[in-house]
Amino acid sequence: MKIGIAVLGAGRWGVNLIRNFLEHPDSEILAVIDPHPERLAAVQKQFDLNSEVILAADRSQVQGLPGLTAVAIATPASTHYTLAAAALKAGYHVLVEKPLALKLAEAIELCELADKQQRQLFVDHTYLFHPAIAKGQTIIQQNQLGNLRYGYAQRTHFEPVRHDVDALWDLAVHDIAIFNTWLQQMPIQVTATGKVFPKTEILQDAPQDSVCSIEPLAELADLVWVTLTYPSGFQAFIHLCWLNPDRQRRLTVVGSSGTLIFDEMQSKTR
Repeated sequence: MKIGIAVLGAGRWGVNLIRNFLEHPDSEILAVIDPHPERLAAVQKQFDLNSEVILAADRSQVQGLPGLTAVAIATPASTHYTLAAAALKAGYHVLVEKPLALKLAEAIELCELADKQQRQLFVDHTYLFHPAIAKGQTIIQQNQLGNLRYGYAQRTHFEPVRHDVDALWDLAVHDIAIFNTWLQQMPIQVTATGKVFPKTEILQDAPQDSVCSIEPLAELADLVWVTLTYPSGFQAFIHLCWLNPDRQRRLTVVGSSGTLIFDEMQSKTR
């Protein structure tokens, strides 16, 4: 029996979810929710969606939809908690894009709610399923790098500038998840500094990817430097920026016997 899914958000990443769900033999898209009619029309045309797929502007239009068992949330980060909580309370399994929530208390509450409802709550840490990341974890676990000394990562590009979260919340999640997985540890100390640049003109025409209203937050850092310290003493340094024309997706771990580099722009690990 296929899993009936409603996708909330038909923006840049929502389109990726729709494509993958359509290609998966065990899933069936029953509805796509987005407040922008042009986006709904675009995904209908792009994927030639069956006429039975509901295209709606509001999630209330699919409440109680027969066969619906899961909800995939690809909306702005500030809406994740509200939408995930509503879906879990309605009895649906939930896949939510990173981050799960913007407050620790809200993230814990969602986990507890999922347990109470006996439903799956899954955060889409995409990179953890990348074959290069799996290979990197094997290399580290086999001690091929020797004693691990430090790590660093760069995740930069020119836009999109977010309305509701800063570069830290938007970008750092990926690199932190990779470092945690490779090291099999959680940081015991985190420090971060940010820089805000004038961006009124940039934000004027930036699209919204929401199925519920959001309000831009003031003083969102465009440039962030992060330091993670792990129990072993290993430190990782992360450079994050929205306003960098030099697009980078690179993560490095330096050891006493070798260096591991994951450079997504080169499409290989070396």
